[in-house]
Amino acid sequence: MLERIEKIVKYAIKVAEAIKSSNYIRIISHYDSDGITSASIMVKALLRIGKPFHLSFVNQLDEEIIKNVARDAKEKNMSVVFLDLGSGFLNEIQNYFEKNITVVICDHHQVIGETYSKNIFHLNPVIYGIEDNISGSGVTYIVARAISEKNRDLSELAIIGAIGDAQVGSIGSDWGLMGLNKEILKDAVVEKKIKVDKGLRLFGRTTRPIHKVLEYSIDPYIPGITGSESASVQFLKEIGIELKNGNKWRVLKDLTDEEQKKLATHIILERIRGNVENPDWIFGDVYELLDKNEYSDANEFATILNAFGKQGKANLAVALCLNNEWAFEMVNTILEKYRKEIGSAVRWVESNKKHIKESENAYYIMAGKNISEHIISNVASIVNRSMLTDKLLFAFADTENGNVKVSARADDSFVDRGLSLMDIVSETAKEVGGYGGGHRGAAGATIPSDKVEKFIDAVDKKINKLLKQEKKIVDTGDNKGAENGRKTKKEVEGKGLVQYLSS
Repeated sequence: MLERIEKIVKYAIKVAEAIKSSNYIRIISHYDSDGITSASIMVKALLRIGKPFHLSFVNQLDEEIIKNVARDAKEKNMSVVFLDLGSGFLNEIQNYFEKNITVVICDHHQVIGETYSKNIFHLNPVIYGIEDNISGSGVTYIVARAISEKNRDLSELAIIGAIGDAQVGSIGSDWGLMGLNKEILKDAVVEKKIKVDKGLRLFGRTTRPIHKVLEYSIDPYIPGITGSESASVQFLKEIGIELKNGNKWRVLKDLTDEEQKKLATHIILERIRGNVENPDWIFGDVYELLDKNEYSDANEFATILNAFGKQGKANLAVALCLNNEWAFEMVNTILEKYRKEIGSAVRWVESNKKHIKESENAYYIMAGKNISEHIISNVASIVNRSMLTDKLLFAFADTENGNVKVSARADDSFVDRGLSLMDIVSETAKEVGGYGGGHRGAAGATIPSDKVEKFIDAVDKKINKLLKQEKKIVDTGDNKGAENGRKTKKEVEGKGLVQYLSS
């Protein structure tokens, strides 16, 4: 494991040199919290060395975007940096970019295609057999640290990105950072950017009235309470927790130890009654951001970034990451709208079972225009963790340009049996004229609207065949060390990235 980290760092130094040698840089990043923190890390690193740049965010990378960016790069003689995306489009990047244009890809998703040109720098831990315990922002942070020792303080942003990307395995079942993320966390603690504690991992611990915390709690999901203000109020009254202290609404931090234990017990009981898988997964490490004032909970801050990104304000989210005070004035409005949209979408799934197709091994949620393409991935994660937990899950939503977006989720038990959603989704999407990618347990695609049924039939056949074989599907080539990478993650504990990046 240590040898793999050393190889990653050694290559990151080459990537850093390529960036420092560039005159003008175009940054393309994903618009979720991991992509936003990745962009923020790169932006700050470039500002510190005086490099001019232009930043853009995208919903999803595709061939047309790559083609247009490559054309602009040639015309303006600029380098291009892809963050939290790019690894699934290596062939397209190889084909469209001129040999004299420097291209950097910092990603953590599964690799599709290959590059062989010396002008393309592709940093992805998957190549080195480290797959499940570092996010895109973590990869970007390693490069930033290689650019300058000063960038160690940006480790905080990498941790926020990892937490925001928890649905793909960056965080363990006890909600604690693992592997390389844990090593980056040590940098953040040393820099006095993050404080680690234990507690209930409920959003709004320091900022929301308790009943609002329960109403908007989507992870952990509380059946019968999530999404309903009246049910949340009634629940707290029944278990004997006061909502107000005088005229002031109480927040979670106001509760006594006894009240917090009582609240935790009854949340678990509600999750048991609702047949939620792992009902006691409501505790874990709580990460306090020491420079974000009232938005100090890292989980809350990651959600805020997601809310900004999914509502077309990713650039403002970068301002939040860089602590520009004026950007914080918009948080409550943006976040409220986002949480209501998510809650409404989850309730739609709960009350529209007729729109859910079920096969032997999978559920297919046919949301159409009822759920936005920008939040369908969030909804798929919530539903897979809380309601439809026993099979694979595929959610379909109409896109703004007439296609259909697919978000797929798999429980660890399926991944452990050798199933890779990334392989299934990307292969099938290509077969029907679309494109896709992702991870073993979480993947996505965009497909033509008239190919949905064909996609479902093909996916179902692939799943049934793979699961009936009951044999491990092993990556080929550079990826085949991934399983061993997960098993040996404890080898790096107690160290920290500073030992590799300070030499």
